Amino acid sequence: MKTTLLVALMACLGAMSEAAAVEVTVGGRLHLDYARYNADVRQLDNGMLLRRARLDMDGKLTSDWSFELAYDFANVYALTNTGTVKDGDFKEGFTDIALHYDGWKQADLNVGQTKVPLGLEELNSSNAISFIERALSTDAFAPSRRLGAEVSRNRDHYSVSVMGFGSSFDGRERGRGLAARATVTPIYAGGGNTVLHLGIAAVVERPTGEVKFTARPESRALDVRFLNTGKLADVTHVGRLGLEAAVKSGPLSLQAEWMQTAIKRKGIGTDATLEGWYVMGSWVLTGESRQYSSGRFKGVPVQRPGGAWEVTARYSHLDLDNANVRGGEEDNLTLGVNYYASKHLRIMLNYIDVHSERRGKADSPQILLMRAQLAF
Repeated sequence: MKTTLLVALMACLGAMSEAAAVEVTVGGRLHLDYARYNADVRQLDNGMLLRRARLDMDGKLTSDWSFELAYDFANVYALTNTGTVKDGDFKEGFTDIALHYDGWKQADLNVGQTKVPLGLEELNSSNAISFIERALSTDAFAPSRRLGAEVSRNRDHYSVSVMGFGSSFDGRERGRGLAARATVTPIYAGGGNTVLHLGIAAVVERPTGEVKFTARPESRALDVRFLNTGKLADVTHVGRLGLEAAVKSGPLSLQAEWMQTAIKRKGIGTDATLEGWYVMGSWVLTGESRQYSSGRFKGVPVQRPGGAWEVTARYSHLDLDNANVRGGEEDNLTLGVNYYASKHLRIMLNYIDVHSERRGKADSPQILLMRAQLAF
């Protein structure tokens, strides 16, 4: 039914584009993953996963108003050695659905479901991130997409955004809150070839019902988590703080983020503070430079017939143990190679060395993760 409605909506928009000169652009992405696990304690099956099968539509309604629609057809089923496994956190549905107004000189307005402005890595497109999956801290703490209204101002040397938000479109994330992010680029030279980026973001949320914090080991081809706080009841406020920094010079770049989440609960001695961080480096061997604009990275452009090659490394840490919250602690070392065959096709390979401990039990598997990424 959802697929039928989406096709009907796109057909209507297409008809509008013919009848009323509405400019419509259709795109999409297909991310296919395969993972091999060298298990330590827990049994882990090798798996293949259709991570994303997304159709995007952008349209210009007037000179000031535009819209964005994105629908993911992937139900996130993994094909493993022992059968098909469903990832319960993901289902087919809309990811982005928003109206944009850019008729003001001072700021832009977004209304609908968009990403909450917290975290450089989170706000970068999944087509442009340097690793197959985002770091532990981003996975655990970033609120991702919510329904709300955002006012933003984006310039070459700085960006500011403020967003009031509520629940997610599918109702899985509930509550209401306020988020703000600001970035500065004190160094922006050579048309963006040399960049120093600094940023700070904060989110205050009043959740509805129980909350939990968990993270996968930077691989989703198998629905396994070594860290999990379990469901936390009587949470009155959740406060998130993020610091971010990045520097790039030609083909070399470094990037780091630190995130902290403070949980306020009813009762004495039940508050907790959780935190995580990562640091990563990238070297584009063929000389290209990661593109950067308005507080976000846009990926590596392909400038030669043979494509572009990039090597990456990341160390990430997440600590979900504090007070009476015992979610565990994990450190990951990830090494990666990316081949950009064209602007539409990227092949990625990550080796992930996991070291986790929860409630006194350690588990340290190794993961070889591959992705074929098609974008159009």
